[in-house]
Amino acid sequence: MGIILETLGDRPIEFQERFKKAGSREAFATPQYDSSLPIVAVRALKNKGAGDFGKLQLELLKKLKNNELTRIEAQFEAEKYWACALRKAVQDGDIEHGSLMSGQSVGLVNEIKSVKKILADLLNEAEQEVTAAAALLCGS
Repeated sequence: MGIILETLGDRPIEFQERFKKAGSREAFATPQYDSSLPIVAVRALKNKGAGDFGKLQLELLKKLKNNELTRIEAQFEAEKYWACALRKAVQDGDIEHGSLMSGQSVGLVNEIKSVKKILADLLNEAEQEVTAAAALLCGS
């Protein structure tokens, strides 16, 4: 059983539910189309935003080839895209155009819990185990 830890306060329900419904094969590594524009690969769920990033990369490569911008400027534009896309997903709940960064273990997620709830469950389970162990040791 996998759990998303909801540690940063409330997130849009669309964002949470998308991760809960995702399968492991939906997570993919973002490709680098050409070494002249180094891209830091991230794992994310496929959506329109990931496709738009591919289009952006092609546009940036064309501008690089035509000397319309430097490699540093192109890399900045690529990073800016992902930073804004992450905000769209996490803060705005835009699961179509936002960045849904996730590894393959996303397929194991089936529940969303607060850290408070996770700790309460752990304490409850520990108490049950201690009680069971005491019963075995004391013969009760």
